[in-house]
Amino acid sequence: MKKILMAFGLIAAMLSGQAMAQSTNGLMFGGTVGFAKPHGSDSDSGSTIGGRLSQQIQGNVSWEADLNLGVTDGAIGAKHDWSINSAAAYGVYRTDGDIHLKAKLGVAYWDDNFDHDTSLSAGVGVGFRIGRGILDVEYTQINSYVDYITVGYSLPF
Repeated sequence: MKKILMAFGLIAAMLSGQAMAQSTNGLMFGGTVGFAKPHGSDSDSGSTIGGRLSQQIQGNVSWEADLNLGVTDGAIGAKHDWSINSAAAYGVYRTDGDIHLKAKLGVAYWDDNFDHDTSLSAGVGVGFRIGRGILDVEYTQINSYVDYITVGYSLPF
Protein backbone atom coordinates (compact mmCIF):
# COMPACT_ATOMS: atom_id res chain seq x y z
CA MET A 1 0.00 0.00 0.00
CA LYS A 2 2.84 2.41 0.86
CA LYS A 3 4.45 1.88 -2.55
CA ILE A 4 1.15 2.61 -4.28
CA LEU A 5 0.74 5.87 -2.36
CA MET A 6 4.31 6.90 -3.15
CA ALA A 7 3.73 6.07 -6.85
CA PHE A 8 0.63 8.30 -6.87
CA GLY A 9 2.71 11.06 -5.28
CA LEU A 10 5.30 10.68 -8.05
CA ILE A 11 2.58 10.92 -10.72
CA ALA A 12 1.11 14.03 -9.03
CA ALA A 13 4.55 15.67 -8.97
CA MET A 14 4.99 14.93 -12.67
CA LEU A 15 1.61 16.44 -13.58
CA SER A 16 1.96 19.51 -11.38
CA GLY A 17 5.40 20.16 -12.90
CA GLN A 18 3.89 20.15 -16.39
CA ALA A 19 1.28 22.70 -15.32
CA MET A 20 3.91 24.93 -13.71
CA ALA A 21 6.29 24.66 -16.67
CA GLN A 22 4.21 26.97 -18.82
CA SER A 23 4.74 29.89 -16.43
CA THR A 24 8.09 29.03 -14.85
CA ASN A 25 11.55 29.41 -16.35
CA GLY A 26 14.24 26.83 -15.71
CA LEU A 27 12.06 24.06 -14.23
CA MET A 28 13.64 20.64 -14.72
CA PHE A 29 12.24 17.13 -14.31
CA GLY A 30 14.13 13.87 -14.22
CA GLY A 31 14.46 10.36 -12.90
CA THR A 32 16.96 8.43 -10.82
CA VAL A 33 17.97 4.81 -10.31
CA GLY A 34 20.30 3.45 -7.70
CA PHE A 35 20.85 1.57 -4.49
CA ALA A 36 19.88 2.17 -0.87
CA LYS A 37 22.29 0.59 1.64
CA PRO A 38 21.77 0.41 5.40
CA HIS A 39 24.96 0.80 7.41
CA GLY A 40 26.59 -2.39 8.66
CA SER A 41 28.67 -5.14 7.13
CA ASP A 42 25.82 -7.69 7.38
CA SER A 43 23.41 -5.46 5.37
CA ASP A 44 22.69 -5.77 1.66
CA SER A 45 21.48 -2.92 -0.53
CA GLY A 46 18.12 -2.73 -2.26
CA SER A 47 17.46 -0.94 -5.54
CA THR A 48 15.50 2.30 -5.89
CA ILE A 49 13.82 4.32 -8.62
CA GLY A 50 12.85 7.94 -8.27
CA GLY A 51 11.65 11.21 -9.70
CA ARG A 52 13.15 14.66 -9.37
CA LEU A 53 11.85 18.20 -9.84
CA SER A 54 14.26 21.14 -9.62
CA GLN A 55 14.65 24.80 -10.50
CA GLN A 56 17.48 27.29 -10.48
CA ILE A 57 17.01 30.03 -7.86
CA GLN A 58 19.93 32.29 -8.64
CA GLY A 59 23.42 31.70 -10.04
CA ASN A 60 24.66 28.26 -9.00
CA VAL A 61 21.96 27.72 -6.34
CA SER A 62 18.77 25.75 -6.96
CA TRP A 63 16.12 23.78 -5.12
CA GLU A 64 15.40 20.10 -5.70
CA ALA A 65 12.60 17.74 -4.66
CA ASP A 66 13.20 13.98 -4.82
CA LEU A 67 10.84 11.03 -4.45
CA ASN A 68 12.51 7.60 -4.22
CA LEU A 69 10.75 4.23 -4.08
CA GLY A 70 12.28 0.90 -3.09
CA VAL A 71 12.03 -1.50 -6.05
CA THR A 72 13.84 -4.59 -4.75
CA ASP A 73 14.45 -5.45 -1.12
CA GLY A 74 17.81 -5.46 0.56
CA ALA A 75 18.52 -7.27 3.81
CA ILE A 76 19.49 -6.42 7.36
CA GLY A 77 21.16 -9.43 8.88
CA ALA A 78 20.35 -12.88 7.57
CA LYS A 79 16.61 -12.91 8.27
CA HIS A 80 15.19 -9.41 7.70
CA ASP A 81 14.13 -8.07 4.29
CA TRP A 82 14.37 -4.30 4.06
CA SER A 83 13.35 -1.49 1.71
CA ILE A 84 12.94 2.28 2.01
CA ASN A 85 10.80 4.99 0.39
CA SER A 86 11.57 8.68 0.80
CA ALA A 87 10.51 12.18 -0.17
CA ALA A 88 13.06 14.98 0.24
CA ALA A 89 13.58 18.69 -0.44
CA TYR A 90 17.07 20.17 -0.85
CA GLY A 91 18.96 23.37 -1.42
CA VAL A 92 21.59 22.59 -4.07
CA TYR A 93 24.85 24.23 -5.09
CA ARG A 94 26.61 23.35 -8.37
CA THR A 95 30.02 24.59 -9.49
CA ASP A 96 30.38 26.04 -13.01
CA GLY A 97 31.25 23.97 -16.07
CA ASP A 98 30.10 21.07 -18.19
CA ILE A 99 31.59 18.75 -15.57
CA HIS A 100 30.79 20.10 -12.12
CA LEU A 101 30.51 19.24 -8.44
CA LYS A 102 27.17 19.19 -6.65
CA ALA A 103 26.40 19.57 -2.94
CA LYS A 104 22.93 19.42 -1.38
CA LEU A 105 21.43 19.83 2.08
CA GLY A 106 17.81 19.39 3.04
CA VAL A 107 15.11 17.49 4.88
CA ALA A 108 13.79 14.00 4.07
CA TYR A 109 10.77 12.00 5.15
CA TRP A 110 11.63 8.30 4.96
CA ASP A 111 9.74 5.10 5.66
CA ASP A 112 11.41 1.70 5.87
CA ASN A 113 10.26 -1.71 7.15
CA PHE A 114 11.15 -0.89 10.75
CA ASP A 115 10.61 2.86 11.26
CA HIS A 116 9.66 6.19 9.67
CA ASP A 117 10.73 9.74 10.48
CA THR A 118 11.83 13.11 9.13
CA SER A 119 15.55 13.87 9.29
CA LEU A 120 18.32 16.06 7.94
CA SER A 121 19.71 14.75 4.65
CA ALA A 122 22.84 15.70 2.70
CA GLY A 123 24.60 14.61 -0.45
CA VAL A 124 27.50 15.21 -2.81
CA GLY A 125 28.02 14.28 -6.41
CA VAL A 126 29.42 15.04 -9.80
CA GLY A 127 27.30 16.29 -12.69
CA PHE A 128 27.73 16.26 -16.45
CA ARG A 129 25.88 18.58 -18.83
CA ILE A 130 24.86 16.27 -21.68
CA GLY A 131 22.72 17.70 -24.45
CA ARG A 132 19.96 19.81 -22.91
CA GLY A 133 20.05 17.93 -19.60
CA ILE A 134 22.23 17.11 -16.61
CA LEU A 135 23.45 13.64 -15.61
CA ASP A 136 24.15 13.40 -11.85
CA VAL A 137 26.04 10.66 -10.02
CA GLU A 138 25.40 11.15 -6.29
CA TYR A 139 25.96 9.87 -2.80
CA THR A 140 23.20 10.92 -0.36
CA GLN A 141 22.83 10.09 3.31
CA ILE A 142 19.06 10.03 3.73
CA ASN A 143 19.18 9.49 7.50
CA SER A 144 21.73 8.44 10.11
CA TYR A 145 21.88 4.81 8.91
CA VAL A 146 20.97 4.68 5.18
CA ASP A 147 22.99 5.79 2.14
CA TYR A 148 21.73 6.23 -1.43
CA ILE A 149 24.00 5.87 -4.46
CA THR A 150 22.08 7.14 -7.50
CA VAL A 151 22.44 8.08 -11.14
CA GLY A 152 19.88 10.54 -12.47
CA TYR A 153 19.15 12.55 -15.57
CA SER A 154 17.12 15.78 -15.62
CA LEU A 155 15.80 17.75 -18.60
CA PRO A 156 14.28 21.24 -18.74
CA PHE A 157 10.61 21.56 -19.65
